[in-house]
Amino acid sequence: MPLLLLLLIGFSSSISAITCPYTHWDKTAVVQQINDGDTITLSNGQYVRFIGIDTPEINYRYIEPYALQAKALIEKYVRIGDPVHLVFDHTQYDKYGRILAYVYSKTGRNLSVLQLQSGFAKQWVIGNNDRFWQCQQQAERQARQAKKGIWSEFEPLLASQLTKKNKGYHYIRGEITALKFNKKGIRLTLGNRLNIWISSHHLSKFTAENMTFHQGEQLLLTGKVFLAHEQLKMNLYHPVQILEFHSE
Repeated sequence: MPLLLLLLIGFSSSISAITCPYTHWDKTAVVQQINDGDTITLSNGQYVRFIGIDTPEINYRYIEPYALQAKALIEKYVRIGDPVHLVFDHTQYDKYGRILAYVYSKTGRNLSVLQLQSGFAKQWVIGNNDRFWQCQQQAERQARQAKKGIWSEFEPLLASQLTKKNKGYHYIRGEITALKFNKKGIRLTLGNRLNIWISSHHLSKFTAENMTFHQGEQLLLTGKVFLAHEQLKMNLYHPVQILEFHSE
């Protein structure tokens, strides 16, 4: 087995208008309240959590930066009493009983994409709810490269400079300094410091995207860094965690 495992990531160039269009609505309901940038309440009292994004929090103790802007963006396209269109994915409810959906305004505007393009949200994928992840990733990349909103001062950690204090969720940039493949999955080393693991269970999601990793290439990725056997590690479960890929 060669050291270099062929799996090419092709990132399409950013486009000015990203919509993630969809014409078949699973449900249309009336809005009773706009809670924040990624949650609304329907007229029947049910909460709807937007799939694929996370906006800054609004709570009684603290309002995170850009949280009010994210809420105001929804209010620009949706008013109380308006209908909204919902599109479901594999999982329709979260553990709190909230509806999980891609939410569109009455005119068909994808509200999650608007948040991502404006720089008021970060993309995330939970479980198998990933129908529009490529489109949403393009929207987030567009805002990040333009340094909009939450990305205005974005500086990822460098893999080569990580220490044991850097546990937790991070954005990390680094060079692939080692690569190894076996029946259990793929192991990448970034900056000679961070060990990245893609199990064979999740590998099909990456191969489905024709992804390729080569030693010497640069990655920008996100995930949870943890310490195991005195080594810094991160597991990749979905290609959405790889934000950028560059050849030197």
